[in-house]
Amino acid sequence: MLPRTPQKRTVNAGASAMRPNDRPIGRESDVMHVPDGFLSAGVAAATWAAGAGTLGWALRAERREPERVPAGTLGALSGFVFAAQLVNVPLLPGTSGHLVGAMLAASLVGPWRGLVVVAVVLAVQALLFQDGGVTAYGANLLAMGGAGGLGGFAVASLVDRLVPGARGRVAGPVGGAFVGTLAGAAFVAAALAASGLYPAATVLPVMLSLHVPIALLEAALTGAILGTVLRWRPDLVRGLQTAGPSSSRTPPVLGALVVALAVAAFVAPFASPLPDGLESVAERLGFAGAARALWPAPAPDYELPWAALGRTGTALAGVLGTAGAAALAWALSRGLDRREAGHR
Repeated sequence: MLPRTPQKRTVNAGASAMRPNDRPIGRESDVMHVPDGFLSAGVAAATWAAGAGTLGWALRAERREPERVPAGTLGALSGFVFAAQLVNVPLLPGTSGHLVGAMLAASLVGPWRGLVVVAVVLAVQALLFQDGGVTAYGANLLAMGGAGGLGGFAVASLVDRLVPGARGRVAGPVGGAFVGTLAGAAFVAAALAASGLYPAATVLPVMLSLHVPIALLEAALTGAILGTVLRWRPDLVRGLQTAGPSSSRTPPVLGALVVALAVAAFVAPFASPLPDGLESVAERLGFAGAARALWPAPAPDYELPWAALGRTGTALAGVLGTAGAAALAWALSRGLDRREAGHR
Protein backbone atom coordinates (compact mmCIF):
# COMPACT_ATOMS: atom_id res chain seq x y z
CA MET A 1 0.00 0.00 0.00
CA LEU A 2 1.19 3.50 -0.77
CA PRO A 3 1.48 5.87 2.18
CA ARG A 4 -1.56 8.07 2.66
CA THR A 5 0.10 11.39 3.37
CA PRO A 6 -2.37 13.93 4.78
CA GLN A 7 -3.50 16.53 2.28
CA LYS A 8 -1.98 19.96 2.69
CA ARG A 9 -5.23 21.54 1.49
CA THR A 10 -8.25 20.10 3.22
CA VAL A 11 -11.60 19.87 1.51
CA ASN A 12 -14.93 19.81 3.33
CA ALA A 13 -13.00 19.99 6.57
CA GLY A 14 -15.20 19.75 9.62
CA ALA A 15 -18.28 18.68 7.68
CA SER A 16 -20.12 15.70 9.05
CA ALA A 17 -21.61 14.80 5.68
CA MET A 18 -20.99 15.74 2.09
CA ARG A 19 -23.30 18.26 0.48
CA PRO A 20 -25.71 16.84 -2.14
CA ASN A 21 -23.52 18.09 -4.99
CA ASP A 22 -20.30 16.81 -3.40
CA ARG A 23 -19.33 13.27 -4.31
CA PRO A 24 -16.17 11.22 -4.20
CA ILE A 25 -14.75 9.75 -7.34
CA GLY A 26 -13.64 6.19 -7.77
CA ARG A 27 -16.92 4.37 -8.36
CA GLU A 28 -18.42 2.94 -11.52
CA SER A 29 -18.98 5.28 -14.45
CA ASP A 30 -17.39 8.21 -12.69
CA VAL A 31 -15.28 11.10 -13.96
CA MET A 32 -12.32 10.40 -16.21
CA HIS A 33 -10.68 13.82 -16.03
CA VAL A 34 -9.61 16.27 -13.33
CA PRO A 35 -12.79 17.06 -11.37
CA ASP A 36 -13.78 20.15 -9.44
CA GLY A 37 -12.20 20.20 -6.01
CA PHE A 38 -8.76 18.85 -6.94
CA LEU A 39 -7.25 22.22 -7.87
CA SER A 40 -6.78 25.29 -5.72
CA ALA A 41 -8.40 28.53 -6.82
CA GLY A 42 -5.08 29.96 -7.96
CA VAL A 43 -4.10 26.92 -10.04
CA ALA A 44 -7.60 26.67 -11.54
CA ALA A 45 -7.51 30.35 -12.53
CA ALA A 46 -4.00 30.11 -13.96
CA THR A 47 -4.78 27.01 -16.03
CA TRP A 48 -8.05 28.53 -17.21
CA ALA A 49 -6.17 31.61 -18.42
CA ALA A 50 -3.47 29.53 -20.10
CA GLY A 51 -6.03 27.19 -21.64
CA ALA A 52 -8.09 30.11 -22.96
CA GLY A 53 -4.98 31.67 -24.47
CA THR A 54 -4.00 28.39 -26.13
CA LEU A 55 -7.50 27.88 -27.52
CA GLY A 56 -7.53 31.48 -28.76
CA TRP A 57 -4.27 30.82 -30.60
CA ALA A 58 -5.80 27.72 -32.20
CA LEU A 59 -8.89 29.62 -33.37
CA ARG A 60 -6.76 32.44 -34.80
CA ALA A 61 -4.58 29.91 -36.61
CA GLU A 62 -7.68 28.33 -38.12
CA ARG A 63 -8.99 31.69 -39.31
CA ARG A 64 -5.65 32.42 -40.99
CA GLU A 65 -5.48 29.03 -42.69
CA PRO A 66 -6.21 29.46 -46.43
CA GLU A 67 -7.22 25.82 -46.91
CA ARG A 68 -10.04 25.12 -44.47
CA VAL A 69 -11.23 21.75 -43.25
CA PRO A 70 -14.97 21.32 -43.90
CA ALA A 71 -17.14 21.94 -40.86
CA GLY A 72 -18.64 18.47 -41.22
CA THR A 73 -15.20 16.87 -40.98
CA LEU A 74 -14.40 18.69 -37.75
CA GLY A 75 -17.81 17.78 -36.38
CA ALA A 76 -17.53 14.10 -37.24
CA LEU A 77 -14.03 13.91 -35.78
CA SER A 78 -15.20 15.56 -32.54
CA GLY A 79 -18.07 13.10 -32.29
CA PHE A 80 -15.72 10.18 -32.85
CA VAL A 81 -13.24 11.37 -30.20
CA PHE A 82 -16.09 11.86 -27.72
CA ALA A 83 -17.43 8.36 -28.36
CA ALA A 84 -13.96 6.79 -28.19
CA GLN A 85 -13.33 8.34 -24.78
CA LEU A 86 -16.40 6.54 -23.45
CA VAL A 87 -14.84 3.13 -23.98
CA ASN A 88 -12.60 2.21 -21.06
CA VAL A 89 -10.71 -1.09 -21.22
CA PRO A 90 -8.96 -2.82 -18.30
CA LEU A 91 -5.19 -2.42 -18.36
CA LEU A 92 -3.90 -3.11 -14.85
CA PRO A 93 -5.52 -4.65 -11.77
CA GLY A 94 -7.95 -1.97 -10.64
CA THR A 95 -7.15 0.45 -13.48
CA SER A 96 -8.59 1.06 -16.94
CA GLY A 97 -7.80 3.41 -19.80
CA HIS A 98 -9.36 4.88 -22.92
CA LEU A 99 -8.32 6.60 -26.12
CA VAL A 100 -7.92 10.36 -25.63
CA GLY A 101 -7.59 11.00 -29.36
CA ALA A 102 -5.70 14.31 -29.22
CA MET A 103 -2.73 13.00 -31.20
CA LEU A 104 -5.05 11.21 -33.62
CA ALA A 105 -7.00 14.42 -34.27
CA ALA A 106 -3.82 16.45 -34.70
CA SER A 107 -2.52 13.92 -37.23
CA LEU A 108 -5.72 14.02 -39.26
CA VAL A 109 -6.55 17.75 -39.30
CA GLY A 110 -3.53 19.57 -37.88
CA PRO A 111 -2.40 20.59 -34.38
CA TRP A 112 -4.59 23.65 -33.83
CA ARG A 113 -7.70 21.92 -35.15
CA GLY A 114 -6.86 18.94 -32.96
CA LEU A 115 -6.81 21.27 -29.96
CA VAL A 116 -10.22 22.65 -30.97
CA VAL A 117 -11.58 19.10 -31.18
CA VAL A 118 -10.34 18.33 -27.66
CA ALA A 119 -11.74 21.63 -26.36
CA VAL A 120 -15.18 20.82 -27.77
CA VAL A 121 -15.17 17.29 -26.36
CA LEU A 122 -14.10 18.46 -22.90
CA ALA A 123 -16.77 21.17 -22.87
CA VAL A 124 -19.55 18.69 -23.66
CA GLN A 125 -18.23 16.23 -21.10
CA ALA A 126 -18.02 18.81 -18.32
CA LEU A 127 -21.28 20.65 -18.98
CA LEU A 128 -23.55 17.71 -19.77
CA PHE A 129 -22.04 14.83 -17.81
CA GLN A 130 -19.83 16.24 -15.01
CA ASP A 131 -16.95 14.34 -16.63
CA GLY A 132 -14.16 16.74 -15.71
CA GLY A 133 -14.67 19.82 -13.59
CA VAL A 134 -15.78 23.21 -14.84
CA THR A 135 -13.08 24.90 -12.75
CA ALA A 136 -10.59 22.29 -14.00
CA TYR A 137 -11.49 22.78 -17.69
CA GLY A 138 -8.32 24.74 -18.38
CA ALA A 139 -6.12 22.11 -16.73
CA ASN A 140 -7.80 19.29 -18.64
CA LEU A 141 -7.43 21.18 -21.93
CA LEU A 142 -3.75 21.87 -21.30
CA ALA A 143 -3.11 18.26 -20.25
CA MET A 144 -4.91 16.55 -23.13
CA GLY A 145 -5.01 19.12 -25.89
CA GLY A 146 -1.79 20.93 -25.00
CA ALA A 147 0.63 18.32 -23.69
CA GLY A 148 -1.12 15.39 -25.36
CA GLY A 149 -1.99 17.00 -28.68
CA LEU A 150 0.47 19.83 -29.31
CA GLY A 151 3.33 18.18 -27.43
CA GLY A 152 2.66 14.86 -29.10
CA PHE A 153 2.47 16.55 -32.50
CA ALA A 154 5.93 18.04 -31.98
CA VAL A 155 7.29 14.53 -31.37
CA ALA A 156 5.36 13.17 -34.36
CA SER A 157 6.72 15.88 -36.65
CA LEU A 158 10.29 15.08 -35.61
CA VAL A 159 9.85 11.36 -36.21
CA ASP A 160 8.12 12.06 -39.53
CA ARG A 161 11.17 13.99 -40.70
CA LEU A 162 13.52 11.19 -39.67
CA VAL A 163 11.44 8.29 -41.04
CA PRO A 164 10.34 8.89 -44.64
CA GLY A 165 7.12 7.80 -46.25
CA ALA A 166 4.03 6.18 -44.80
CA ARG A 167 6.04 4.53 -42.03
CA GLY A 168 6.94 7.92 -40.61
CA ARG A 169 3.38 9.13 -40.88
CA VAL A 170 2.34 6.28 -38.59
CA ALA A 171 5.44 5.94 -36.41
CA GLY A 172 5.47 9.66 -35.65
CA PRO A 173 1.95 9.82 -34.19
CA VAL A 174 2.50 6.54 -32.35
CA GLY A 175 5.53 8.00 -30.60
CA GLY A 176 3.74 11.31 -30.13
CA ALA A 177 0.72 9.60 -28.57
CA PHE A 178 2.92 7.76 -26.07
CA VAL A 179 5.00 10.79 -25.10
CA GLY A 180 2.00 13.13 -25.10
CA THR A 181 0.01 10.89 -22.76
CA LEU A 182 2.84 10.79 -20.24
CA ALA A 183 3.40 14.54 -20.60
CA GLY A 184 -0.27 15.13 -19.85
CA ALA A 185 -0.08 12.90 -16.79
CA ALA A 186 2.99 14.81 -15.57
CA PHE A 187 1.16 18.11 -16.09
CA VAL A 188 -1.81 16.95 -14.02
CA ALA A 189 0.53 15.73 -11.27
CA ALA A 190 2.24 19.13 -11.23
CA ALA A 191 -1.13 20.89 -11.01
CA LEU A 192 -2.20 18.69 -8.10
CA ALA A 193 1.07 19.33 -6.29
CA ALA A 194 0.88 23.08 -6.92
CA SER A 195 -2.64 23.00 -5.46
CA GLY A 196 -1.32 21.45 -2.26
CA LEU A 197 -3.37 18.30 -2.76
CA TYR A 198 -0.41 15.89 -2.60
CA PRO A 199 3.41 16.21 -2.64
CA ALA A 200 4.97 16.12 -6.10
CA ALA A 201 7.64 13.64 -5.00
CA THR A 202 4.93 10.98 -4.60
CA VAL A 203 2.11 11.89 -6.96
CA LEU A 204 4.36 12.40 -10.03
CA PRO A 205 5.98 8.93 -10.09
CA VAL A 206 2.65 7.26 -9.27
CA MET A 207 0.88 9.13 -12.06
CA LEU A 208 3.59 8.30 -14.58
CA SER A 209 3.82 4.62 -13.63
CA LEU A 210 0.05 4.09 -13.89
CA HIS A 211 -0.12 5.98 -17.18
CA VAL A 212 2.55 3.95 -18.98
CA PRO A 213 0.06 1.21 -20.00
CA ILE A 214 -2.49 3.92 -20.84
CA ALA A 215 0.12 5.59 -23.05
CA LEU A 216 0.81 2.26 -24.75
CA LEU A 217 -2.91 1.85 -25.41
CA GLU A 218 -3.10 5.39 -26.81
CA ALA A 219 -0.13 4.71 -29.09
CA ALA A 220 -1.48 1.37 -30.30
CA LEU A 221 -4.97 2.69 -31.09
CA THR A 222 -3.60 5.82 -32.75
CA GLY A 223 -1.31 3.72 -34.94
CA ALA A 224 -4.04 1.23 -35.84
CA ILE A 225 -6.55 3.92 -36.82
CA LEU A 226 -4.02 6.00 -38.75
CA GLY A 227 -2.65 2.94 -40.51
CA THR A 228 -6.15 2.01 -41.65
CA VAL A 229 -6.90 5.54 -42.85
CA LEU A 230 -3.58 5.77 -44.70
CA ARG A 231 -4.29 2.52 -46.47
CA TRP A 232 -7.76 3.46 -47.74
CA ARG A 233 -7.88 7.27 -47.70
CA PRO A 234 -4.36 8.73 -47.34
CA ASP A 235 -5.69 12.12 -48.43
CA LEU A 236 -7.45 12.43 -45.06
CA VAL A 237 -4.18 12.50 -43.08
CA ARG A 238 -3.44 16.21 -43.44
CA GLY A 239 -1.84 17.05 -40.12
CA LEU A 240 1.83 16.22 -40.69
CA GLN A 241 4.00 18.48 -42.81
CA THR A 242 4.98 15.70 -45.14
CA ALA A 243 1.38 14.86 -45.96
CA GLY A 244 0.50 14.88 -49.61
CA PRO A 245 -1.77 17.42 -51.30
CA SER A 246 -5.43 17.37 -50.40
CA SER A 247 -7.76 15.35 -52.56
CA SER A 248 -10.95 16.43 -54.28
CA ARG A 249 -12.66 13.31 -52.93
CA THR A 250 -15.42 14.00 -50.40
CA PRO A 251 -14.46 13.21 -46.79
CA PRO A 252 -16.60 10.36 -45.36
CA VAL A 253 -18.26 12.64 -42.82
CA LEU A 254 -21.52 10.74 -42.55
CA GLY A 255 -19.76 7.39 -42.30
CA ALA A 256 -17.44 8.63 -39.55
CA LEU A 257 -20.38 10.06 -37.60
CA VAL A 258 -22.32 6.80 -37.94
CA VAL A 259 -19.32 4.88 -36.59
CA ALA A 260 -19.06 7.31 -33.67
CA LEU A 261 -22.76 6.96 -32.83
CA ALA A 262 -22.51 3.17 -33.08
CA VAL A 263 -19.57 3.12 -30.65
CA ALA A 264 -21.49 5.31 -28.21
CA ALA A 265 -24.66 3.22 -28.48
CA PHE A 266 -23.37 -0.34 -28.66
CA VAL A 267 -19.82 -0.39 -27.24
CA ALA A 268 -19.69 2.29 -24.54
CA PRO A 269 -22.40 0.68 -22.34
CA PHE A 270 -20.10 -2.35 -21.94
CA ALA A 271 -16.96 -0.35 -21.09
CA SER A 272 -14.88 -1.35 -18.09
CA PRO A 273 -16.18 0.10 -14.79
CA LEU A 274 -12.67 0.18 -13.35
CA PRO A 275 -11.28 3.63 -12.48
CA ASP A 276 -8.98 5.26 -15.00
CA GLY A 277 -5.45 6.47 -14.29
CA LEU A 278 -6.22 9.63 -12.31
CA GLU A 279 -9.07 8.00 -10.39
CA SER A 280 -6.82 5.09 -9.49
CA VAL A 281 -4.11 7.46 -8.26
CA ALA A 282 -6.65 9.40 -6.20
CA GLU A 283 -7.90 6.21 -4.57
CA ARG A 284 -4.42 4.90 -3.82
CA LEU A 285 -3.14 8.15 -2.37
CA GLY A 286 -6.33 8.93 -0.50
CA PHE A 287 -7.47 12.23 -1.98
CA ALA A 288 -10.46 10.94 -3.99
CA GLY A 289 -12.84 12.54 -1.50
CA ALA A 290 -11.65 16.01 -2.50
CA ALA A 291 -13.73 15.81 -5.71
CA ARG A 292 -17.04 17.62 -5.78
CA ALA A 293 -19.51 18.54 -8.47
CA LEU A 294 -20.10 22.28 -8.88
CA TRP A 295 -22.09 22.27 -12.12
CA PRO A 296 -25.65 20.81 -12.17
CA ALA A 297 -25.16 18.69 -15.29
CA PRO A 298 -28.34 17.21 -16.79
CA ALA A 299 -26.88 13.68 -17.06
CA PRO A 300 -24.11 13.27 -14.44
CA ASP A 301 -21.87 10.23 -14.87
CA TYR A 302 -23.57 9.47 -18.22
CA GLU A 303 -26.78 8.46 -16.45
CA LEU A 304 -30.22 9.91 -17.11
CA PRO A 305 -31.57 10.83 -13.66
CA TRP A 306 -35.18 10.95 -14.88
CA ALA A 307 -35.16 7.37 -16.21
CA ALA A 308 -33.63 4.22 -14.71
CA LEU A 309 -32.71 2.58 -18.00
CA GLY A 310 -29.42 0.90 -17.08
CA ARG A 311 -27.21 0.32 -20.09
CA THR A 312 -29.88 1.70 -22.39
CA GLY A 313 -29.67 5.01 -20.54
CA THR A 314 -25.88 4.96 -20.81
CA ALA A 315 -26.16 4.33 -24.54
CA LEU A 316 -28.66 7.15 -24.94
CA ALA A 317 -26.44 9.55 -22.98
CA GLY A 318 -23.47 8.55 -25.12
CA VAL A 319 -25.40 9.10 -28.34
CA LEU A 320 -26.61 12.51 -27.16
CA GLY A 321 -23.08 13.51 -26.13
CA THR A 322 -21.60 12.31 -29.41
CA ALA A 323 -24.19 14.23 -31.41
CA GLY A 324 -23.70 17.28 -29.19
CA ALA A 325 -19.93 17.29 -29.67
CA ALA A 326 -20.33 16.93 -33.43
CA ALA A 327 -22.90 19.72 -33.57
CA LEU A 328 -20.85 22.08 -31.41
CA ALA A 329 -17.69 21.58 -33.49
CA TRP A 330 -19.67 22.01 -36.71
CA ALA A 331 -21.27 25.23 -35.44
CA LEU A 332 -17.91 26.57 -34.26
CA SER A 333 -16.29 25.87 -37.62
CA ARG A 334 -19.21 27.43 -39.50
CA GLY A 335 -19.02 30.47 -37.24
CA LEU A 336 -15.34 30.92 -38.04
CA ASP A 337 -16.12 30.62 -41.76
CA ARG A 338 -18.83 33.29 -41.57
CA ARG A 339 -16.61 35.63 -39.54
CA GLU A 340 -13.79 35.25 -42.05
CA ALA A 341 -16.17 35.89 -44.95
CA GLY A 342 -17.42 39.03 -43.17
CA HIS A 343 -13.86 40.38 -42.82
CA ARG A 344 -13.31 39.96 -46.54
